[in-house]
Amino acid sequence: MDDYWTGRSGNAKHLRLLTKSDEWLAWEDKDADPADPSSARIAGARSRVEDALLQSIHSTNLVVLLGSGASFCAKNATGAAAPSMAGLWHAVREDASEGDILGGYDDFDDIVRDVTGKSPVKTPDGEVKAGDIEALLSLCKMKLELLNVSATDEEKIDPKGAILKLTDFIEKAEKTILRQVDFVNGETELTAHKGLVQKLAKRAVEKPRVKLFTTNYDLCLEEASSRLGVILVDGFSHSAEQRFNRDHFHHDIVRRPTSGTKADYIDGVFHLYKLHGSVDWRRRPDGIVIRSRATDAKTLKPVLIYPRSTKYQEAFETPYLDMFAALQSALREPDTTVIVSGFGFADDHISSPIWSALESNLGLRFIMVDPSYIPAKQLDAIDPDHLMKANIGGQKPYQKKIMRLVQEGDPRITVLNGRFEDLVDAIPAITGETDRQRLEIRLDNIRGVAP
Repeated sequence: MDDYWTGRSGNAKHLRLLTKSDEWLAWEDKDADPADPSSARIAGARSRVEDALLQSIHSTNLVVLLGSGASFCAKNATGAAAPSMAGLWHAVREDASEGDILGGYDDFDDIVRDVTGKSPVKTPDGEVKAGDIEALLSLCKMKLELLNVSATDEEKIDPKGAILKLTDFIEKAEKTILRQVDFVNGETELTAHKGLVQKLAKRAVEKPRVKLFTTNYDLCLEEASSRLGVILVDGFSHSAEQRFNRDHFHHDIVRRPTSGTKADYIDGVFHLYKLHGSVDWRRRPDGIVIRSRATDAKTLKPVLIYPRSTKYQEAFETPYLDMFAALQSALREPDTTVIVSGFGFADDHISSPIWSALESNLGLRFIMVDPSYIPAKQLDAIDPDHLMKANIGGQKPYQKKIMRLVQEGDPRITVLNGRFEDLVDAIPAITGETDRQRLEIRLDNIRGVAP
C-alpha cells in the first residue's frame, strides 16, 4: 500500500466521509481561523459516521462483507501476510519456474507471452513487474480447453507439448495461491478482526444472528472468533469428520438447564459464509465437502474459486451456490444494514446483487469503506485539506454508481475512505464484554496468546 498508510495503526481519525457536495470530509472538526473573523468552525465526519454505525449495530439484520483488503492488517512475526494480487503474481512466477516441465523464469514468461500476446513488463533494472494473475489464469484455462478439443492423444501426453505445459502451470499456480493465502496461525496478530467480532457479538440475542460474508480464503475470522470464544455457524457439522450441509445454517445454539424445558439463545454466535471457499475445505471424490487441510490432491481437492474470469460460473456449484443464495436473501430483508470493507467491487456476481438490492430495498442501509477512493499522495500532504474534492470518475462502475447515490442525497448510503482496521475502531461499543468474553480474555492473558 502507499506510503501514507504504512506503519499507521487502525484509528477512526483516518476515515473520511463522502458528502453530498462531492467532497471528502475529515473525521475531526476544524476550528475557526483566529486570524479570519469571518471563518467558522467546520464540523467533521465523526458524529455522522458514529450515528450511522450505531444504527447499523441496532438494525434488525446486520450483514458484513469483507474482501481481501480486510486481511492486510493481519500480521505475523515471520513476515507471512495476506498476499496482494501483485504478490500472488510473483509467487506463482517463482514456484511455477521450478520443476521438470517448466524449468525456469523464461518458461513462465513464454506462457505469459503466448496467452496474452505481450511480454512481461520489466523495470529499468531488469525486474519483472507484476501482471494480472486473474487474467493470466483465465486465459490459460481458456487456451487449455481449446487445445484439448482438437488435440490428438499423442499431443495430450507430449511432455514438451503445450497441453502438459499449461496443465502443469495451472496446477502449480493453484497450489501456490493456496499456500500463500494460508498464513493465519495461533500467533497471528488479529487485532481488527477480534475487535469487529467482539463489538458485534454484543448485539441483542433476540435479533437475527450477524451474517459475516467474506471472499477471502484465509482463517482470520475463524481464528479471531476462536480466541474470543465466539461460535461461528458456517454450514459444517459438528461430527468427527465435519461435512458441509446448508441446512446447518438453520441451526442455532441455545443454553438449556439440566432440568426444565426453557431454552435461551446464547450471545456471541455468528453466521459465516465464505463465498469463494476456504483453505480448510476439501472435496471428496463423492462430491461431499469436508473440513480438512489435507494435501493429497488425488483424493481431496481444495474447495476454492481461484482468481480467474470463470468465478461467476463456478459460483453455481455447491457449496458456493448456497453461500450466494444466502447473500441475496439477506440483501432483500427489511431493516438491514450492509457493511462492506476491503471489497473492490470487481466481482460482478457479488456487486450486481448488491446494486440490485440498493435499487429495490428501501429498508437497506449501506456502508462502504475502502482506502483507495482518495489517492494516498493527497492524504500524505503535510496539512491535508479538511474537505477534499472527490473524483468518483476513477472508481469502478459499481462503486461509482453507489457514490452517485450519495451525491443525489440518498440517506441510506455512507461511503468512507479508510481501511478495515480504521472502520473497526470507529464502530461504537454497545456495552462491556460478556461474561464469556471476559473469561476468554483473562485466559488469553495467562497463556500469552497473540492479540
